[in-house]
Amino acid sequence: KQMNPGFAKPYELFVNMYSTPNYKDIDPTIIMALCFPFFFGYCLTDAFYGIILAIVGFILYQGMGKFSKTYKSFGVIVVQCGLWTILLGLLTGGFIGDFVPRFIMGDASAPLPTVIPDINAFAHPENILIIAIIIGLIHLNIAFLFGIIDNVKRGKIKELCGGQLCWVLIELAIVLYLVTGSYIIAGVVFVIALLALLYGAGPMGVMDIFGFIGDVLSYSRLLALCLSTGGIAMTANLLCEMLTGMIPYVGIVLGIIVFLAVHLFNIAFQSMGAFIHSLRLHFVEFFGNFYEGDSAEFIPFKASRIYTKVKE
Repeated sequence: KQMNPGFAKPYELFVNMYSTPNYKDIDPTIIMALCFPFFFGYCLTDAFYGIILAIVGFILYQGMGKFSKTYKSFGVIVVQCGLWTILLGLLTGGFIGDFVPRFIMGDASAPLPTVIPDINAFAHPENILIIAIIIGLIHLNIAFLFGIIDNVKRGKIKELCGGQLCWVLIELAIVLYLVTGSYIIAGVVFVIALLALLYGAGPMGVMDIFGFIGDVLSYSRLLALCLSTGGIAMTANLLCEMLTGMIPYVGIVLGIIVFLAVHLFNIAFQSMGAFIHSLRLHFVEFFGNFYEGDSAEFIPFKASRIYTKVKE
């Protein structure tokens, strides 16, 4: 049976969807509970969309959640994703796209008062990308740490050398070069990493270096979804503004229809994208570096009855 704190319990749904942890595995549920809603919010980054999602999650929790544990867990997850989306949306400048600057402040290029200038998504996308890669490296290194612990406990030295250990050593070599500027020190560590890789995975294991680079770059999807959400939202606002200004009376009605239709589509489509890509970062990049699972969910033994006869 999985033993997780209350805040992480709903995410057992996702972990078990991938594979139920066995008794030798490190249960990744807590890390997923911390990272999944954050990744989701990073992808969506629109505070108003987050409010809508939090309301939907609460309704799901209070409604169908009363009759189904799965819906209850999913409702909690959606609320948490909505709250992270609200926070990150306010910090990066997303509230129905550029609705507030365009229609209320009268200057579409003006930032929201809550924005941290250096992480304004459209003004400094390069910073959003750098943060995404740093977060990805932290996420991957947690997986490497778990993998090292698992392989040491199980005595799988070759798997350790050809997997997590060599990637950590390659990262260390890069950090040493950036800090010391010495090719020699960094080069020695890099050679040790390559020898470990060759010992653990053989000559073809060198090709896995490209897989490691791909895993790191995979976190750039956080930037891509962040910009696409804001871009579609801003397009909806621009079309609404153009229609209301071009056609008297009728343009107002058309503008409102376009505004509502595009934003509803954007919420649904981008939420689905944020959900899928956040899940993928865990199932592929994170779990792929240490997690085995291959167990069955613990179900306590009990008698299954329809009617029970009680003797007086």
